[in-house]
Amino acid sequence: MSADEHLDLYRRFPDGLPPELLRLDDMELLHALGGPTLIRVAGRGLQRPRAVACLLHGDESTGYHAIMKVLRRHRTYDFDLYVLIGNVRAALADGGFQHRFLDDQEDFNRIWGLEERTTRMRLAASEMLEELKAADVESLVDIHNNTGDNPFYAIVTNLRPETLNLATIFTTTILEWELEAHTLMEAFEGDTAAIAVECGLAGIPESLAFAVDALRRYLGAPPLERDTVQRDFDMLGDMIKVMVRPEVEFNFGGQFSEDIDFVIREDADVHNFVEVPAGHVVGKVLPGGSLPLVATASHGADVTDEHFEVVDGAVMFKKQATPVMMTRTVEAARKDCLFYLATARRPEEVRIEYADGPRRPDPRSAAPRDHEVEGPAGPR
Repeated sequence: MSADEHLDLYRRFPDGLPPELLRLDDMELLHALGGPTLIRVAGRGLQRPRAVACLLHGDESTGYHAIMKVLRRHRTYDFDLYVLIGNVRAALADGGFQHRFLDDQEDFNRIWGLEERTTRMRLAASEMLEELKAADVESLVDIHNNTGDNPFYAIVTNLRPETLNLATIFTTTILEWELEAHTLMEAFEGDTAAIAVECGLAGIPESLAFAVDALRRYLGAPPLERDTVQRDFDMLGDMIKVMVRPEVEFNFGGQFSEDIDFVIREDADVHNFVEVPAGHVVGKVLPGGSLPLVATASHGADVTDEHFEVVDGAVMFKKQATPVMMTRTVEAARKDCLFYLATARRPEEVRIEYADGPRRPDPRSAAPRDHEVEGPAGPR
């Protein structure tokens, strides 16, 4: 691919953003960028590069604002820092930060590592991914927001010590992701630790404060420890995706009408990351209505009837479970899902992945201050 074609797919700033762009406010800068962008902030070259991604979803503004606050400090690190800014067109539409992605687009966080490079977006993702891999980044953090009430948490795709150590720089609440959805974090294998960090609702001061503080910890941290898990954490896994059936029209906390078949509890998202009992009500359907939900396990099996039922018009859980990422918007539910179900993992169930095979934490040891497990050279 020629240099002109390369630049046409996404903007490159191999020497950092020029001063005239950094002087713009955040929205003006997005307009100036115009599309996906990859920035390299040169460091001292003493450590492997690190990377941060934001705006893969156009309505998730917190990561972008946090990264710009960091870049405007003009710090020089011991490593090169790569900054990936994703779906700029969606972020700019309708006044800014209103859409996860536009109707004529794919989800920018569901196209990484695809072999079929059939669209501009896929080509841009493929080229940016190749550039980050060629740079041999030690770690990548993809910053997101939720569209419902959630705690701050990190998502990991493997349980290697370096991945868990990266995640717990940001938060000690972790989800293990096994859904193979072509996310950016899934596109990195081998020697690069890659995670997503969810910073709560977009547009509120608490989310931005968390993201800025966490980014500063990440950029000030030493190279990732690869032999020992350094901090304790809580983990959920075995995620099941729950969607509203496509033919069902729904709302949150409203009323039935000619256009609405399913009314979801207005406060449904307050139960995110809270274990709820069998019988917990998600919403209600019309008299005689069938289940409006479909639940899919990570291996693709339909598990709806194992987890949900309709009783006297109430859509409820059949068994104890923990909902996570419950949204409060119809658009987010349609473009991704309504929520996920997850299962809490006890410390002794977490199998840390080492190069020579997974090991369980020793249940005879004292309550682990850091999920401390036996490494290749013995206990640490």
